[in-house]
Amino acid sequence: MIEQSSIDEIFQKYGKMLYKICIVMLKKTYDAEDTVQDVLIKYMTKNPLFETYEHEKAWLIRVTMNLCKDKLRFYKQHPYIVIETIKTTYSEDSTDRQIFDILLELSPKYKAVLLLYYVEGYKCSEISKILKITESTVKKRLERGRKLLKENLGVNKRG
Repeated sequence: MIEQSSIDEIFQKYGKMLYKICIVMLKKTYDAEDTVQDVLIKYMTKNPLFETYEHEKAWLIRVTMNLCKDKLRFYKQHPYIVIETIKTTYSEDSTDRQIFDILLELSPKYKAVLLLYYVEGYKCSEISKILKITESTVKKRLERGRKLLKENLGVNKRG
């Protein structure tokens, strides 16, 4: 058995290699950076014991590959739109642009559920797990968020 390395030592020793693996698999720098961090967190929480340094390296590579595959699988199952794409797309239509601007001004609790539901395509049950709130709270926030959007747009106002 080898002595357990510190996170700093692991990062210094394997960080570039892990990052390269992530870049090749994920093709996005921010995803690669996040995944390397996830690998290091997993190393800290699992606290694995290794027989050799090659065993340690193999474990880190395997965990990195698995986390990359998980991320790719998630993206395939939950297609998403990049905010910059939305801004560009909606800038052409003044109504859509107005809706988008109002959405960005909403309270984070409403904005989060509206974005996860309408833009990211999550179901209420999935949103409740992500945000760690009850499903009924998600539904209520969706209802109130839609109402706020309508009010700010001047829809359904009685004169």
